[in-house]
Amino acid sequence: MGQQKHHTPEFFWNDNMTLLPWNEHKNSPAIGTVICAESEIPKIGGKAFSFGDAKEVFRMFIIRDENELRAYINGCTHFSGTPLNPNEVGNFLDSNDPTLIYCGVHGSRFLLSTGACVSGDCDGEGLQPVPINVSNGQVIIG
Repeated sequence: MGQQKHHTPEFFWNDNMTLLPWNEHKNSPAIGTVICAESEIPKIGGKAFSFGDAKEVFRMFIIRDENELRAYINGCTHFSGTPLNPNEVGNFLDSNDPTLIYCGVHGSRFLLSTGACVSGDCDGEGLQPVPINVSNGQVIIG
């Protein structure tokens, strides 16, 4: 029995083909890092953030789910970890159902509340959450 082939880049996986925790990715922000002011996250949709250089960039986005903020790694689960919002176009939400996050690369859809895959070429893999907290109006890696 061979190992399952994943399309996402090797820095998403360890040697056992297990998804790396968000904080083991190169250039992931340290716990306690202030990402932005809470007011910078739009009322509808999300905002992308990048850390590191183009060769080993860590991408994430923060999105508003009613009155709660959620953060996920910004990487297509189907192909090469390409950002869900290629060319920084879009606000991450499905235009037909704002309870879903939309991948602009392959059309996959994920639950806003959990990042779970609900349709498309996501191969059953959900978005990987990044823990955040809001303190004194600042969004902080938690």
